[in-house]
Amino acid sequence: MIDWQQQWAFFAPRFVDGKAHISLPNGAEVQLLPGPGFGDFSHPTTQLMVSLMEEHVPNRVVFDIGCGSGILSVAAAKMGAKKVYACDIDAQAIAHTEKNGQLNGVNIDFSKPTGKPVVLMNMISSEQDLAWKSHGCPFEILICSGILLADKDNYMEFVKSNSWMPIHEEESQGWLGMVFKREPL
Repeated sequence: MIDWQQQWAFFAPRFVDGKAHISLPNGAEVQLLPGPGFGDFSHPTTQLMVSLMEEHVPNRVVFDIGCGSGILSVAAAKMGAKKVYACDIDAQAIAHTEKNGQLNGVNIDFSKPTGKPVVLMNMISSEQDLAWKSHGCPFEILICSGILLADKDNYMEFVKSNSWMPIHEEESQGWLGMVFKREPL
């Protein structure tokens, strides 16, 4: 059995009183309880996602595919999203996201969104393909991370096959975060 408290205390930034404390670019703070979902803000991919979200989530509907700990869902709500939807293939991650939403006083909906939300996917590129096949939906903006800089050319083939148009990218410690729009069909 994994001791999540100990794991998070070791890796999560600003781990105080049994919680990670994360400052968002807009000055809001997210608190996260330890648990099995990925996303304690120690990994560059999560940091890239939060940075890229700042411009794109306020006043929009957001769909977090592969929500893990709920860090991106909670951050989206704290950044002013109109409504936040989330999903994950792991029931423990859903429970972890739910607890972190409650801790932060934000509502996260676990049904499938309608319309064209801002979609968030923070997972390695091979998982993105599977997640997109299961949960993909029309979108206004798509923000992804989990792409190794060394795999960018291969990833761009995946992007092209899905008719996504890159509009912005950032790199950190060998990882890419990218923002896309859907190309007109």
